Amino acid sequence: MEDDARKFIQELEEKRGSKIRWKTYSTWYANSDGVQREYGVFLYRAGDSFWFEDFERIPTFLGFPIKQKKDAPKYIKYEASFPMEQVKDTKPVTRATAERVAAGRLEPKFAKTANGWQRVFSQIVEMVTLSDGTVHFFELMDRKQFLAQLASKGEQ
Repeated sequence: MEDDARKFIQELEEKRGSKIRWKTYSTWYANSDGVQREYGVFLYRAGDSFWFEDFERIPTFLGFPIKQKKDAPKYIKYEASFPMEQVKDTKPVTRATAERVAAGRLEPKFAKTANGWQRVFSQIVEMVTLSDGTVHFFELMDRKQFLAQLASKGEQ
């Protein structure tokens, strides 16, 4: 691991008061409160909670920064977490379904699990429903690793 990455992880561990036991990058994120991040979030487990945060993305062309439009929305950092014990359900759904839920056009309880054909021909995201009704959507690189972390609640 590079020194910058190692320092970043150390700072997160100090901030959270716990070792980071697992980490990944979700290439797309949304939730039932209407928050959506097209360029994803850094998702990690510290203690018995999942934390996630996004980072400002500066558009580039061939490695050179592209000047933003004056009316472009200002970047606002998004950071949140949820305790593992609050996870009521998790299932794979299509990104189109997730976008409808995030936009308020579909109630989360009507979101259907992606079928075999959809898993082959559609983008799939993990729908994580919490006991308070909040829903998070993560486009994970490895769903099985995320589920293994959920199954290991309480293990330190």
